Amino acid sequence: MDDSARDIDAELKQIPQRLEEMRNSVQTLETMLAQERQQLSEAEQLKVKQTGELKERSEGLQRARKKVAQATSIREADAGEREVEANRRAIKEREDELGRIAQAIEAKTASLAEREKDFEETKSSLQADEESSKARVAELEEQRAKLLDGRDRNSERGDHHQRRHMHGVPHGATAPVDNRAPASERATSVPALPPDHHS
Repeated sequence: MDDSARDIDAELKQIPQRLEEMRNSVQTLETMLAQERQQLSEAEQLKVKQTGELKERSEGLQRARKKVAQATSIREADAGEREVEANRRAIKEREDELGRIAQAIEAKTASLAEREKDFEETKSSLQADEESSKARVAELEEQRAKLLDGRDRNSERGDHHQRRHMHGVPHGATAPVDNRAPASERATSVPALPPDHHS
């Protein structure tokens, strides 16, 4: 196989390998996108939950303060104060958690937007490469077919020429006499002598 044919075969092998690598990249990005969307959805659901709990604690704080204000004994006042403090701590925890959730959502949203951009660009690149590769493969296969066809024609002409020299005797020619053969086996054109009637 000559260098041209080897180069064509190498490129024909590389094209599907490159496309497969790009498809794997698209699949990987798509999987990551799905994971990040799921994480963002979970963070938003947690935000809703924490917001609801914060609202409940705020309402509990208002009730506890009202109990303190309406307490008729030190015991009731102390119980109300403890309830007020518990709600305050819970509110602070929920607010801190909501702050962390908001930051996570913001970061995840930005990351997701960047990931979606990469995914769309890679997907578009793959689609364009698939289309151009079809044309390139057709072109290479045509070149390869021409090379093989030309090689077969040259081979047939060479075989035919060789057969003409190796087999058969040219028209009108006589076979050469082998002078190395015994005299009794050599062909002769001398006519036989007439019988001797005097003997």
